[in-house]
Amino acid sequence: MEVVQLEDQGIGNELQRTFDWMADRYLEQTKHVSRHLYPRWMEEVMSAIREFQPRTVADVGCGPGYLLEKLARAVPDAQVVGVDYASRMLEHVPDTIPTVHQSLAEWSEDDDTAYDVTAMTFVLRDQPDPVTALTQLRRRLVRSGHLVLLETHTPEGWRRRGFDLYFHRWVPMWGDMHWTHDWPGSRDDAPYRRLSETHRRWAEACPLPDAFYAAGFRHAAQFRPSSDVVMLWVADNEP
Repeated sequence: MEVVQLEDQGIGNELQRTFDWMADRYLEQTKHVSRHLYPRWMEEVMSAIREFQPRTVADVGCGPGYLLEKLARAVPDAQVVGVDYASRMLEHVPDTIPTVHQSLAEWSEDDDTAYDVTAMTFVLRDQPDPVTALTQLRRRLVRSGHLVLLETHTPEGWRRRGFDLYFHRWVPMWGDMHWTHDWPGSRDDAPYRRLSETHRRWAEACPLPDAFYAAGFRHAAQFRPSSDVVMLWVADNEP
């Protein structure tokens, strides 16, 4: 299938190359970077989705399919679909789970199926315009549908200094030395240096409550304390 790029061709090409290159190591390294909290965070996402008793779920930016596999077991009667524009990521998804190899922009224009729930985990920060991305996600929801979103969060209070040191100094350094020492591109574009820079931009972006409403969602609620390093949000399409 022909690869469909993001609206911003430069960002889309770079991200696609990075995640295709990271595909074989993504899951294990994500567990390490999260200090092994990643599985617990995914359980929280899955629990939030299961509360809605969905018949259809799309995991957008599904990566190698960690959440998809859990959802397929947790809601066996639901149609669960994974969407990603990194083809090598999708190679890790079990054949029993349908996948779509498209960008968010292209996928959002396909109106064949409207979903009860769309999920996005650690993907929104990489999008050129979060409001546009949220609008595209809402477009694929049924009228009473829900978006479940998990994203990194700069914690408030005393934890912020530790987060900044870890995320912006230790992780890029350790990535250069160990996790991605074989990265074939320039050092400045190495995956964990890009991760740090992406989060810096994300922290300066439009606050998520404002972004949800600008995208047309009617209600949004956060489900983790503001002192945490990740934030779980649920946004409703219509009351």
